[in-house]
Amino acid sequence: MLTLDYGYTAQRYYSPQRFQGTLLAYRQHGTYADPYVWVGSQDLTAHVDFTTLQQVGESLGLKCLGFTQQSYFLVNLGLAKRLADLSQVGDEGRDLVQVLRRRHALHALLDPLGLGSFGVLLQAKGLSDSEYAQPLRGFVDPELHRGIAW
Repeated sequence: MLTLDYGYTAQRYYSPQRFQGTLLAYRQHGTYADPYVWVGSQDLTAHVDFTTLQQVGESLGLKCLGFTQQSYFLVNLGLAKRLADLSQVGDEGRDLVQVLRRRHALHALLDPLGLGSFGVLLQAKGLSDSEYAQPLRGFVDPELHRGIAW
């Protein structure tokens, strides 16, 4: 099971700085803390507690195969190379405006102040020991990112 969403580990999710919770309202590309202002004409969301999600999964027999940030996940899957390839506007007829739009969209997926901060949790069950031991390209060694608060 692959879960991608805004969220935090329990340590950060329940920190004193989050005393107001994580409930947000979205309307016309804006965010609002008060969910009662535009009742019926806005989307409501709350961040995921990835620690609880992982623990519930484990209670159902799922093993955590990896947890990282979306930006790391996508770079490890080759997004940096894709961005570099898009920078090479050759004479194969690519429209520069289209190339720039694609690059902008891909950069948005990596932005640490936006989509790049999504959590990515991979859980599975029923795999063999050798399958569980296989390294996963999208996930990095957490030791490499020790100290990152997300």
